[in-house]
Amino acid sequence: MNEALREVLDQLRRAYPRGVPQNDYMALLAVLGNDMSEENVAIVVAELIDGEIPVVANDAAAALSVQTPEQARRARVRALLESAGWHPAS
Repeated sequence: MNEALREVLDQLRRAYPRGVPQNDYMALLAVLGNDMSEENVAIVVAELIDGEIPVVANDAAAALSVQTPEQARRARVRALLESAGWHPAS
């Protein structure tokens, strides 16, 4: 994993020190997917949750298309990530 992705992983671990709650999972993928490639989202989140990259990649694609979480949940997750240092370039 490259240094930039390692930094994102560190931010995610700060945001979710006890792991990602199930009700945040799809919102997390959607928020990250707005600012990162699907491949990078899958790499980082798979590492975070000890999951498989192809499964997370499929979930990430769904989070941005057919299973898009509601705006309020995405906003809450984005705020949590920002409090942990997530500030992607806009």
